[in-house]
Amino acid sequence: METFKKLLVMALLICMVLSSLAAAEEADDILLADVPITYGDATFRERILARTQGERSPVGLVLSGGSARAFAHIGVLKYLEEQGIVPDFIISNSMGSIVGLLYAAGLSPDQILESITSINLQSMFDLTLPVEGGVLESSRFIAKVASIVGSDLQLETLPIPIIVVAEDLVTKRQIAISEGDFFTVLQASYALPVYFPPVEYRGHLLIDGGITNLAPIDLAYSYADSVIVSTTFYDMDTLNLKNPLTVLNVSIDIGKRRKGVEELKNALPEVIWIRCAVEDVSFMEFDRVEYLVEQGYRSASEQQEQLSTLHKSAVSQELSQIRSDLALKMEESATVYRLYQHVPLNIPSTLFGLGLDSDYQEPDTSALKDDTTLGFKFLHRKGDISVSVNPGYSFDFRSNERFSAAPAVRAQFDYTFLKYLRLSLYSSFLFDVGQLAPILSSGVNLEGRIFVFDEKLRISLLQSYEQINNFEDSDYVDFFDGHTFLYTISAIGTLYPSHDDVWVFNDTALSLSYQILGDFSNVRSFAATHGNTEVLNQNLDLFASINAFGRFALDGKGDVPFFFSDGFRTTDSQIKSQGHDLTVSSNPANHLVGLGVSVGYRPSAFNPTMAELFIFQNNSVAIYSDLLWNRNTLVPYLSLGLELHSDLSLLGIRTLPLTIYGGWDQRVNTLVWGFYFNVAF
Repeated sequence: METFKKLLVMALLICMVLSSLAAAEEADDILLADVPITYGDATFRERILARTQGERSPVGLVLSGGSARAFAHIGVLKYLEEQGIVPDFIISNSMGSIVGLLYAAGLSPDQILESITSINLQSMFDLTLPVEGGVLESSRFIAKVASIVGSDLQLETLPIPIIVVAEDLVTKRQIAISEGDFFTVLQASYALPVYFPPVEYRGHLLIDGGITNLAPIDLAYSYADSVIVSTTFYDMDTLNLKNPLTVLNVSIDIGKRRKGVEELKNALPEVIWIRCAVEDVSFMEFDRVEYLVEQGYRSASEQQEQLSTLHKSAVSQELSQIRSDLALKMEESATVYRLYQHVPLNIPSTLFGLGLDSDYQEPDTSALKDDTTLGFKFLHRKGDISVSVNPGYSFDFRSNERFSAAPAVRAQFDYTFLKYLRLSLYSSFLFDVGQLAPILSSGVNLEGRIFVFDEKLRISLLQSYEQINNFEDSDYVDFFDGHTFLYTISAIGTLYPSHDDVWVFNDTALSLSYQILGDFSNVRSFAATHGNTEVLNQNLDLFASINAFGRFALDGKGDVPFFFSDGFRTTDSQIKSQGHDLTVSSNPANHLVGLGVSVGYRPSAFNPTMAELFIFQNNSVAIYSDLLWNRNTLVPYLSLGLELHSDLSLLGIRTLPLTIYGGWDQRVNTLVWGFYFNVAF
């Protein structure tokens, strides 16, 4: 017993000693919280010295964070170069690092602007479950950048030295990085907590450095006496400061703004401060890149007198050659992207998360089925291949005649090859719970695209085949029983005019098609055409759109099929069933011709936000008038009403387009209304 007591006392003493040591170590770690950890400092200083040859003071440039507002830095860089100023080094964090890293990699300001405006940011990011710490995944954005600057790039080899400032979740300390993998650091630079996952780097878990300090000016002065700082602070006075999410965002902004301002005040008046006039722009407004660049340029020009005192190093011959080489890569990357908004992934990507697959996505090749599947989606991409499986529920809210929903699993395979071709296979299995009836729909699309006439016209050749197997003749599927298929071959021309004029033509396209519709026992063929355009007055924000279609029976037997995707809004079962298996009545007319005209208002300056988490963009209200000629008479049927549209965007980089309509259906003298999404993610 005495021996046991002695051992127990010794064990307690050892625990006390170890605890004291751990506490002391923890106390030391806490006291180091304000001491940055640096990587590549010695090499960074050597590279600056090599640029100045020790004969002059280096010129440093600080690019602050600011989300979308940070694109103003592009305009600042453009003005600096026009004044013969190329910084000897760059210090950046947050979104300022995206601009800074691209510039340091050799891209000119104009090339950076072109790289950003030539892509749809919505196609660069994906929603995912936050199993890694973020709800957005950016592998396509990284692959797009890699297609321009190359996939094997190190910070210490960039033409212009740069330090990216991040924060570490492990040590709780600031990390200043000037060496290592370019893309690891790039991802860390915009790893805004919750939105993007933290990034592993040499034992650290890095997040956006702008979370604690928007403008790391003190760091720049440790390398130079001449410093330019370009800031994109935020000072919007229209926020609802009683909204919980807004309160959280502003609370975070207080600390990082205060630290940035503190360093700025300490550096004044020696520092050359370019205060970009974008402080009233929301951090989500990524669609205003050109405006932000213009404001950055103008703000930099206001500091011309101070900038004139700096050393003029201009763009070196070596940097000019790098930019020429990058221009060729940019053109090749743009050619691959603009045909299908496709980005080949050099690193495989696997996602799990909320998935929405709409049959209204462009091009709309699904005429037999018009559902939207919402579920828990698995998505895997590798190279030019994409595979997805989306189990959930399939909804059809296109018309109030009958809203429907059923458990479903949708799968899709996409393969982009030979640059100009894309193959898509898709299948959806639904189960009508009420009638205990399985329904299988599937299809395949093969499309080729090419641009001509200085890329003002895109020509497409499309073959599509879709089939519905309604095994138990469920009425979930409109007017289709048994097995029905539709084969379509189309030639499509799409115009891409300039948007520099007051009057702009958008979404202008014309298609000519040959279609075969049948149930394997009775097969019929049709000729079809479809055209649409929109004219917009950019000064008045007024627009008018026209959607016209025609389908003609080649066998002269009438009963030309109607599809909801044709665009005529109706609840009339006689029209909707025309030409299908369960048609309500026969129609001897050999034509089906429709014309839809909408006139509306799309206020470009009206982009309301919800706690600056969601932003409503591209908002419009319009009066629509749908006309349908499907009889042997010149008198059409009419559907007249109001249409609302909005793009609900998460952080301005992931968008869900929603259209709601309601009006009067003259054919049956009743109300027709519905809504639909036209996107897939």
